[in-house]
Amino acid sequence: MKRSLRSKLLLQYTALVLVCMLVIPAFVAGQMGRQFHKFSAERFAEDRQQLVEMIQGSIVSGNNGKDLQNEILRWPVVSAKVYGADGAELFELRHVSHRRKTGTAAQRGFKGRLQTETVELLAGNGTKIGSVKLEILPFKISREGFFLKKFKRNLELWIVIMLVLAALFAVYMTEKIIRPVLEAAKRAEMISKGSFPAEKSAGSDIKEIQQLTDSVDRLGCELAEQENLRRRLMSDIAHELRNPVTVVKAHLEAFEDGVWEPTHDRIALTRSEIDRLSLLIKEVEKLTVLEKADTALVLSNTDLSLLAEECAQSFDPLFENKGVELKREIDKGAELALDAAKIRQIMENLLSNALRYTDKGGTVLLSLKKHDGRTELSVKDSGIGISAEDLPNVFERFYRTDKSRARESGGMGIGLAVVKAIVEAHGAKIRAESAEGKGSCFTIVFEAQKYCRSGAEQ
Repeated sequence: MKRSLRSKLLLQYTALVLVCMLVIPAFVAGQMGRQFHKFSAERFAEDRQQLVEMIQGSIVSGNNGKDLQNEILRWPVVSAKVYGADGAELFELRHVSHRRKTGTAAQRGFKGRLQTETVELLAGNGTKIGSVKLEILPFKISREGFFLKKFKRNLELWIVIMLVLAALFAVYMTEKIIRPVLEAAKRAEMISKGSFPAEKSAGSDIKEIQQLTDSVDRLGCELAEQENLRRRLMSDIAHELRNPVTVVKAHLEAFEDGVWEPTHDRIALTRSEIDRLSLLIKEVEKLTVLEKADTALVLSNTDLSLLAEECAQSFDPLFENKGVELKREIDKGAELALDAAKIRQIMENLLSNALRYTDKGGTVLLSLKKHDGRTELSVKDSGIGISAEDLPNVFERFYRTDKSRARESGGMGIGLAVVKAIVEAHGAKIRAESAEGKGSCFTIVFEAQKYCRSGAEQ
């Protein structure tokens, strides 16, 4: 049968408290009682031996108890009747408190049977000179017995108080642990239903519970972000498809109704919109293939330095026409196992973006550096930059930081998504750094030792 976490914790706390507050104190009290009994018996034996020796001395000296005082009797001995060797009673000593009825209430009112013990009296040469009969209080009403009884009563009282306090503490600790767990479970259930609470969970001073609530919060934030991106993606795809489809439909309806003559220019315009649709579909298909796995790559030992220089040369005319300077800082001899065609596509996409968003008079730097066993390829521009809000999403499909400007320049918001897919297919990493109005820098990091091969192809 399944139980709630609250009931299980309460049961475990209760079991722990019972063990700690009942079993352990009972064991300690038992041990202490036995040790105290042993201590009392040993002390009584010493007192009795001392009393017998004093009585023996009095008889041998002929005083027959006249030199002895009642004060020599110590609890639990109530009286001592001394008999001679012939059995005749010589004298009797009685405890002062008992004789004056001044002992404890239990001792004064004790009407039960006293314990008796007879000890032989011997002279120095071992000859029997008499005996002494001791009347002794039972241990339970002796001073030691009262002390032990009072100790146990106080111990039981404190156990009850501690049980109450422990029960209150158990309830408090259970609620302290349960509340954030239940809250995390509630938030997880809300997330599973598509509701993403914006406020953060209440903190906890328990490390594991804090990790749990933080994980649920992060999951909610990431899913909320993914949901927003998904909605934006659907909106952008619909928008990208709607425009060319609308144009094609309008042209075909005009041809059908005889409003327009199907001239060569109008047919070419219609076909260009269809080509745009076809290009969009191909880009999405390409991205899907690249994101599946690295099986789409054809790796070979590639001189990345040479590839970067060739790509830069192919872009020189475009940059010159716009009045943007394309600089290079390329280290020689950066040979890696790469899919050269796709890496070139990466560089072309990054250079094309840099040129698109850099105004006349600006600069773009294509850099290839080798250091610390890594190779870093970067494209840095002095263009319009990307806002901090948009920067985390630039690699998402169809994400455009400036929709109107991107559409005017022909961008579909898929180029950087393709770049990221190709980079990750190579096992490399890409990062984007940017500040609005100050330009952007895209850096790809290749772990050289991972990709160097002696063969021509993987």
